[in-house]
Amino acid sequence: MKMKTAFFIGLCSIIFIGCKKTENTPIDTDPSTPDPVVNATVKNISGGAQISYTLPASSNLLYVKAEYLFKGEVKDVKASFFSNNLIVEGFGDTDEHEVKLYTVSRAEKLSAPVTVKIKPLTPPVLKVRQSLSVTPSFGGFLASFANEDKANMVIMALKWNAEQKEWRQIDAAYTALPAGLFKVRGQDSTLQDFALVVRDRWNNLSDTMAFQLKPIYEVLLDKSLFKDIRKKYPIPQREPLPQSGAAMIEAVDYSSSYPMKNLYDGNTSSMFHTKQNVDQPIWIPIDLGVKARFSRYKIWQRTGGFEWGHGNPHEWEIWGTNTPNDVNSWVLLDHQIMVKPSGLPEGQNSNEDVDLAKSGQEYDFPENAPAVRYIAWKNVDCWSAITGRTGFFHVFELSIWGQLK
Repeated sequence: MKMKTAFFIGLCSIIFIGCKKTENTPIDTDPSTPDPVVNATVKNISGGAQISYTLPASSNLLYVKAEYLFKGEVKDVKASFFSNNLIVEGFGDTDEHEVKLYTVSRAEKLSAPVTVKIKPLTPPVLKVRQSLSVTPSFGGFLASFANEDKANMVIMALKWNAEQKEWRQIDAAYTALPAGLFKVRGQDSTLQDFALVVRDRWNNLSDTMAFQLKPIYEVLLDKSLFKDIRKKYPIPQREPLPQSGAAMIEAVDYSSSYPMKNLYDGNTSSMFHTKQNVDQPIWIPIDLGVKARFSRYKIWQRTGGFEWGHGNPHEWEIWGTNTPNDVNSWVLLDHQIMVKPSGLPEGQNSNEDVDLAKSGQEYDFPENAPAVRYIAWKNVDCWSAITGRTGFFHVFELSIWGQLK
């Protein structure tokens, strides 16, 4: 038994020593220098270039490396010997840049360099900046943008601080969408100096787009005045109506844990949840306590794994009136179909989808919408029952802005 133990210990020692000797050594000891690539050609692209080449016949070739100077530092890009091209990117200008190509052997030996010159086309960060267009809006401004490359971008909104004599960031939009609308809110209705700057993932910055504008006046409606008015007034039976042929009815609470008051309690983590498997659409009337011409509203859908699914609203209408006793007085104020940024099917969400759900989704009322005191959320369908006969509704919070009348 002792002999077997000694043999086992000795065998482990040999294995350990063998492993230690080969640690951090090249995968090949062939000292020969590989031949360089030939026939290198350049195709300039937005913010970079695609470099194609013919590989040498060297048997010990492992990969091709491109080296170039980027913001004062030497950067490199590698491509395996299975590929005959590579892409260098991240340039924030259209200047000429020098790129050196090396073949690298399995013993990490570099070939002689082959130098090519690239001249990137207009980078995405500058194209997005050139596309920016600004218009005044309620409580701020709207900045439309195009991003044809679908590049990861940050559009930063700045405001001039006269006391400190400096620009200060007030908001930012992170996007990879091909186009969109950046909404900056929470600003006073006075003439002010604003600016926009675009940044990409390589920290390239556009020039500053400075402008003056006066945001349109609005206030956040006081939610302490909101009241549940279910069972008090007749329900307008306007299309769309339940597929069953029955009359549209008001929402019924799922349980006492998720009452309707949670919809406007100022808490974006408490929820109003209705009874499930009821005819769609579902009518949810609210007395706002004041008469107002609405500018916009924001909803926080249920998160925690339920984003863009379950009872979160998919399609809805908002109706309004000043005389709820008159069933014919209700007018349509807004109609929306919630659009998921990624376009993925229900149950599959991108990081951008989840982030948007957590931060809340904002919608604008039409400019010609009349001033009203009473509104009703008509939930046409939910994400788990799109165009379905039955469904339900849950939302964390609803906020409404406008001008008091």
